[in-house]
Formats: sequence, structure tokens, C-alpha cells
Amino acid sequence: MNRLRSTVLVCLFLLVAFPSGAWAAVVHDHAPTRPALWRTYDMIVDLDNLPRTYTCDQLWYVFYDMLARLGTPYGSLNVLPYQCSRTPSGDLRSPRVQVHFQMPHLLRGKATKWATLRAVRRRIFIGRGKPKRLTAEDCELLRQIRATLLQSLPVKIVRSNLDCAAGGHFGLTLQLWVAAPGTPRAAGG
Repeated sequence: MNRLRSTVLVCLFLLVAFPSGAWAAVVHDHAPTRPALWRTYDMIVDLDNLPRTYTCDQLWYVFYDMLARLGTPYGSLNVLPYQCSRTPSGDLRSPRVQVHFQMPHLLRGKATKWATLRAVRRRIFIGRGKPKRLTAEDCELLRQIRATLLQSLPVKIVRSNLDCAAGGHFGLTLQLWVAAPGTPRAAGG
């Protein structure tokens, strides 16, 4: 009972001291930041023998939404799928996707004088429903994205569940550096 009473008192204090949930912004603003530059990535992701056919539009949305979820500025993000099907009933199952985007690159030592932004460490989940266009049928697609695109990026895979036979429950928890709030926008693509 005392533990419950203490928890209630702490919650009441936070509501009175920081109305409208402003306490969450205070906690967020104190996250340590590091000096960084925008680094441009331009690569082709080869997908091989996927279990289902993807249209070019489906691949565009999955890659665009995923990279946006990783903190890529919209102005620097370009996605070009090719060798993909025009319709879901097509038979092309080894498409390619060219991606061009920017992410923060941490600077150390004397190089910090060239910083154009501050970066903060975040954990991000990518899996069924996040981004929303990633469905229960996309486990193998995410597995191949992990082995190609994500392998080439400065992200740490904290947790991985890519057991595609597990009934559609799959995902990756990534740790990465993203631009801190208030950071200048990336240079145009």
C-alpha cells in the first residue's frame, strides 16, 4: 500500500510541476548529444528470390517509410525500385532498390569543429506495422534488408526476431544516432 501511495504522489507531483506532459520534453531535452555531420549514402539493395511478388510502389513505400523511421530527412531521401513487378500477380521476385539518403555521422577530436548538427542516440523498432506498410508477409523482405542495407549503416542491432515461421511476429530493434531536435535540415538530395 505504501508503494502505491508513493507512486501516486510522484505522479501527482509531475502533473502539478509539469502540466500538459511537459515533463516528457524536459527528460527528452537532457539526452546527451554529440557533434556530427550529415553523411550521404547512395546504394543499391539487391533482393533475391523473395517469397512473394512486390510492385515497385510497394517497395518504394516500404523503403521510404523505413528510412524516414531511421531519422533520414525527407529532403535527402530518394528511392528508386526497379526490376519489380507492375502488379502483385507478377513473377519478378528479385527486385533491386536504389536508395539515396543522409544520416548523421559522428565526429571526434579536432574534427568536431566541422560539425553542422547535434546527434542523439535513439532506439527504433522496425517490424510488422512499423512502418505501417510492413505487413505480416514481409519478414523475408526485412531479413534481406537487414543483411544488405542495414549492414552498411551505422546502426547497432539490439534485438532481432526474424523467425519468418513465427506467424508474422517479427522485427528488429536498432540503436542509432539521429539528428537532435532543432537540428538544421540536411542538404538537398
